[in-house]
Amino acid sequence: MDFVIGGSLAAFSIYAAAKWQKSDKDKIQHTFRNVGYTVKDHEPKLFKTHKSDNSTLYTYHVPYGLIDDDELNVLDKVLNKPVNVSFVNGKLHIRVYKNKIPVRIKYDWNKTDDWTVPIGQSHDQFISHDFDKIPHMAISGMTRQGKTVLLKLIFSHLIHNHPDDAEFTIIDLKGGLEFNRFSNLEQVNAVASDVFEAKEALTSVLNQIRNDMYCFKSKGYTNVLNTNISNRKFIIVDEGAELTPGSHLSKEEKQDYQYCQNALSEIARVSGALGYRLIFATQYPTADTLPRQIKQNADAKISFRLPTETASRVAIDEKGAETLANVGRCIYRTHERREVQSLFVDDNDIKERLSVYDAPRAKENSETRKDYVQFG
Repeated sequence: MDFVIGGSLAAFSIYAAAKWQKSDKDKIQHTFRNVGYTVKDHEPKLFKTHKSDNSTLYTYHVPYGLIDDDELNVLDKVLNKPVNVSFVNGKLHIRVYKNKIPVRIKYDWNKTDDWTVPIGQSHDQFISHDFDKIPHMAISGMTRQGKTVLLKLIFSHLIHNHPDDAEFTIIDLKGGLEFNRFSNLEQVNAVASDVFEAKEALTSVLNQIRNDMYCFKSKGYTNVLNTNISNRKFIIVDEGAELTPGSHLSKEEKQDYQYCQNALSEIARVSGALGYRLIFATQYPTADTLPRQIKQNADAKISFRLPTETASRVAIDEKGAETLANVGRCIYRTHERREVQSLFVDDNDIKERLSVYDAPRAKENSETRKDYVQFG
């Protein structure tokens, strides 16, 4: 019965406020009463309003005993505008945006500074990610919501920006269908399409890491950012859940899967200062499919739509990804949370732009060139 009454109040609040020709401030106060966001007769009281070009922030004193409440999620429908509700330091903050985020934004191939990549547009600013500030990234999202498109965008932008300094090992566990077409690019060391190829590729990466550790130690380096080393080595994993061994496998068969998970966890733990950057993507994050060491060391987390609140909390440590509506809409979370429409890049566009680098090369020549760039 409580659920029916609560739902009716929320529906009435939306209807009444939509018909009520008052200011946003008045409609918010009216909604507090309708949804019961009060303590006895005491309601939140507005004490500060801050207007900017893109939004208005209303900050409220609230009666003791009130906290952020899901009932306030109706405000975006009440106001017919995007609304962000947060509860910080005992104050209720309601930010009302003037414009909605576009539902589709095409990537424009403009170059960016250093090792930044464009992610997309939030309500009030364009969001980029700097891999030299935050080396590792975890991406979650259901199929066909934009996860692989974002991976290709990051991959393409890095090559376009740094054709001589970006290096990739790609674990494409969709059978290689998405990234195998790029295996002949001079920036790509390997594209693994199953767990056995992944083991081989990751073994090579671990050997490089140990070699780089030795070279850093011999030169007194502690972080690639404090050296003249210009190249960065990216490990992209698309559909990391496929590295979780099935219960039907024998103990011996499970060993390769476990090796790959351990290798990726080691990369996440020890390689950031050496110039390695891990981007780990999975459709449905759980404790098994998003290993703890990877999640803890990936200070940038991106989630597209997920089926449940539980999955959202695993992916980004909070709810919200289960409510994302549009394809390409995601939550980008570092020290703060942003809802973003990620950029769209077309496969044919990528092929045309990157075809200039499509030149098969001998592995040993590649390694010699890269070692010279690093430690010559």
